[in-house]
This record gives sequence, structure tokens and C-alpha cells, in this order.
Amino acid sequence: MKPVPIIRQTAWGLALACGGLMMSGQSFAAPGIKAADCAFFFDFQSLSADVRLEHGARHVPRPGGGALEFTTALQFAEITRPLKLDGVTSASVGGWFFLRRSGEQCFFFRGLPETGSQGERLFRPATNWVNFLLGTDQHGFFMGTINGNGSMPFPHVALIEPVINAWHQLVVTKTADGFQKFHHNGVLVHSDHASAWAPKVWPFRDTEPGAPVRLAMPLGGLIGEAWVLSREVTEAEVQADFETKRGRYHPALPGTPVELRTMNAHHAAGLWREPVTAQTWPKEQARIQAGVMKVLGPFPTEKVPLEPLTLSEEDCGTYVRRKVSFQVQPDDRMPAWLLVPKSLLNRPTSAKAPAIICFYGTTSGAGKDTTVGLSGPKPGTPPLKNRAFALDMVAAGFVALAPDYLRDGERVPKSGRPYDTTDFYAQFPDWSIHGKDTWDTQRAVDYLQTLPFVDGSSIGMVGHSYGGHSTIFTTALEPRIKAAVASGPVSDFLQHGQHWAVPKGGGSSQSLPAMRPYVLDPTLPLPVTFYEWTTLIAPRPLLVFQAVGERRPMEEENHAAVATVYGDLGASDRVRYLWCAGDHDFPPVARQTAVEWFRQWLRPGEK
Repeated sequence: MKPVPIIRQTAWGLALACGGLMMSGQSFAAPGIKAADCAFFFDFQSLSADVRLEHGARHVPRPGGGALEFTTALQFAEITRPLKLDGVTSASVGGWFFLRRSGEQCFFFRGLPETGSQGERLFRPATNWVNFLLGTDQHGFFMGTINGNGSMPFPHVALIEPVINAWHQLVVTKTADGFQKFHHNGVLVHSDHASAWAPKVWPFRDTEPGAPVRLAMPLGGLIGEAWVLSREVTEAEVQADFETKRGRYHPALPGTPVELRTMNAHHAAGLWREPVTAQTWPKEQARIQAGVMKVLGPFPTEKVPLEPLTLSEEDCGTYVRRKVSFQVQPDDRMPAWLLVPKSLLNRPTSAKAPAIICFYGTTSGAGKDTTVGLSGPKPGTPPLKNRAFALDMVAAGFVALAPDYLRDGERVPKSGRPYDTTDFYAQFPDWSIHGKDTWDTQRAVDYLQTLPFVDGSSIGMVGHSYGGHSTIFTTALEPRIKAAVASGPVSDFLQHGQHWAVPKGGGSSQSLPAMRPYVLDPTLPLPVTFYEWTTLIAPRPLLVFQAVGERRPMEEENHAAVATVYGDLGASDRVRYLWCAGDHDFPPVARQTAVEWFRQWLRPGEK
């Protein structure tokens, strides 16, 4: 079987034909760029009076000019000339940088990221001055943001990794319509045009002194040039700059866009109490299952009849969208959208196709409508980008089932508050919402297996965010789900803070109340870890996406621990943990890779 691509590179921006740049002192003359456009520009051929060096940073000569050299984390250069971007509509920040080591560092910045209570990296727009940063994250990936990162509070991270001991041209742009672009060595390597969180236009207000503009290479290196433009730099200008100056800097090869990258695997000590082998796995599996059931609570012991209903049907061009419902417990029905390819319905009655259960992320009451592109998170709002992944599945020839889970969509409780758990725990004080979600999904599998056009032996599940870890939890306990894709799931119980400690009745996504004592007192031994729970899926195929900019806690440890079990069971090719660029999202490249994953393991069209 062909493995899913673990790094995706695109060719856009690779061949821009353009003229050259001319350099003269501290002006920046180039096609389409005038000196008056520049907030400032320094090429460090000589040391300007507007640059103050601190803690031993120094100006050094080098072939073709000079550079600022940094050899400790405390050294920096401060630009004493004021930077004013008040009232502009776009801006670009760039320069030439030589990295001696890889890791989290800001090279050119006004303001620094903060660390939140859960370890998240925060870089919100400032109130009355324009902040920006250009650097790399803890993995060494290109990180940058100008005046706010869409609707997210983090700096934006691409999957481009500038290699050490080489010069790099790095440029970040914020466009007038609120998008961000990343250039590396003359090439547009990433933008957030496909992000659900962009565009977001934050006004450029620069009426207070704010933080100073600084340059640094905390892990050691050189800066040969730094500049700020009060407009969007064009792709042709960046390419021309690279071609003109490459003879001076002798940089690495031209940049190459990367859309997906295999997640690092951190094999931390103590992830497994004892080495896992094929021989010891059954015993470990039983221990983990016992821990899972301890936190989920007792399930119903009997199944009620499904009593399925088809409430409506609509022709949507290439597929039919049916409104269905079926009984999951006494007096409790699960409404769902059932998407069926018309090509399947037009085939002989014996034709069958795999089916995919699609579980949305947390919404504000729209539930399943987000998964099929009928609504945004709040009922009646425009659909949000990248959330209608059930449409990707039906377009690929799968039958897609997009249900409403308890507390959302048509199953919002009597209080009218989505995710209010009061009524549920009054009825089931010893159970859990995730237990209920699992049970309802198992009934959804029961329903799919009754449909004449569904291959009941080829059922998959996909979810984003809340639906992402719900997909992991459910697939671990439901063997009839043969392949799973989880986008943006939580990756730890203790390190994710109070998410799992909300008391019963809380109006949030609280779903495992039995986990509350362990979160409140982390010295207590957990009944089960997140990665242990995940390994119950093995050796069935599992694909996990995480946004690299979100910095989920324990994500790399999860990858290592889960991959170890898959490897010991001889199924290394059946697990993939991939990073996506940007923030908490399910971007098009990830959704297409999810489709390919299901095609690989569920084999549509072969039944």
C-alpha cells in the first residue's frame, strides 16, 4: 500500500521572473519600492547611529558588507529611531539572517510573545502601537506575525525550517485584507488564505511609544539586513531581492513551500511503565481498558430498537442529503445528515460503499449543520471555512453521516445553553458525556450497517477539535470503526488545565467528570493517560493532525508513545501524526490527506 505523504510541497511561487534590486547605503531602491515607503531599512554595511548594541552584540565585517553578530541570549540591538505605522493598511517585515542553532527565537521584533497558563505562546495585537515578530518557533519553524494573527491570539507558524549555518532571506507581510504571507529565499512559501481564522483586519494604530524595535539571535548568528515597509511587498520584489543579494550572502537554496510535516516524536522516559511488546500488549491493553471504563462510567446494558426515520431528502447535485434520525436510548433520538453519492444510488442495488461518521468541533448550537456546510458555529451564521468536512467525504465517494451529539444542534438541552450538562448528569450521575458520545456513535454504526448501500465492514470516523478527541476515544472502544482521522484533538489530560475539571452541570465542553480529581490534584496517579487510551485503536489505521502554531501540550510525547505500540504490533505504516501550518484548524491539505487515508484503508469502489 502507498503510504500517505508526510511532507507536502507545492510549486506556487517557485518561478517568478523579475528584475534586480539596487542597493545604495541605507536606502532601499527596487522596482515598485521607494525609499519614502520604508519605515526604516538597515543593511549593516556600516553601523548606523540609529542602532544601539547591548550586552556585547557587535558589528562585524564580512565579505560584501557587514553584519550584526550575536553570541549570547542576552545580546540584542535596539533601533533608536521611532517606528510609526499609524494608519497604514498593510506592512512587511524582512531581512537576511544567519542561524547558528535551531530553536525558539525572535530575530526582528517589536514586542515579544508571552507564555499563557497552559504553556501556549501568545502574541495578541497591541492596543495603541503596532507589534510584529519574525523568527522561529521551538521546532525551528518560520514564525511571524504583524499586528495580530487573524482571530487567534498566537503568532503564526509555518512549516518552513531554515537550516543552520546558512543565510536566509525571511519576509512576513500583513495584507490590507487581513491575510499573512511568508517568503523564504525568494519564494512565497506560505499564506493563511485557507485559514478559518483569517482574514481579520486589525487597524494599524501606532500612537504610543510601545515596545522598542530590536534585533537578536538568541541562539547565535548574524543579521545582515532588516527592514520594515509600510505596505505589502510583492512576490516579484522579494524574488528580485533574493536574486540580487544572493551573491553577497550565498544563501541556502530557494525556498520550498511545505504544507504538512511529520510531527516530532519525543520519546520521553517513563511514557510506558514497562517496554511494550507484542507479547505483553494484551496485558497492557486490558489495564488501559479498565482505566478507560473507570473514567467513562458504566454504559447501558441493553440496546433499544433503532426505529430509523427519513425526515427529508434534497438533491445537492452530485449527492443526496437526507435528514434522518434513529433511537439511541429510550426517548432519545439522534438526528443526522446522511450524505449519499448519487453515483452510488444509481448503481445496482448490490453496490456498497464505505461510510464515514463525521464529528464536528464545539459549536454555539449549530451542531451537525457546520459539518455539511449549512451554518457557522452559531445557528444561521455563514459557514466557517474548513468545517464542512462531510462534504469532502461524500465528494470522494463515501457515504457520510453527520449527527448531532447530545447538547448541541437539535439536542441542545432545555436550558437552551449548548454544552450544558445539567440535565444529562441529573439522569446519569455515574456516566460521562464522552461515554454518551461513544454510545451514540456505536448506535450510529448500528444504523449505517442497516443501509443497503453501505459496506458495514468499512466504516471510518473523522472529527475536528472536540470531535477530534471524541473520534480517538470512540474508535478505541468500537472495533467496527476500521480507520480514524482526528484533527486538532486535545493531547493530554493533566497538561490541558481545567478543561477536564469543570464540575458536572458546567456550561462548557466538560466531558469526563471522573477526571476532575486528578486534574485538581496532579499527584494522584491517573487511571489512564491520553496516549494510552489512543493506543487501544492499534493496529487499526489512525491519522492525527495538529496545528504547529497551537503548541498542544504533550503532542510529541503522544506521538512517540502511540507509534511505539503500533511499531511493536508490526503496524508502523498504520499511524501518522502530522503537523499543519498555522492554528487550530482543519485546512484543505489536511482534509484531502484525510480522504486519501480513508481511500487507502477502506478501499471505496472495490465492494
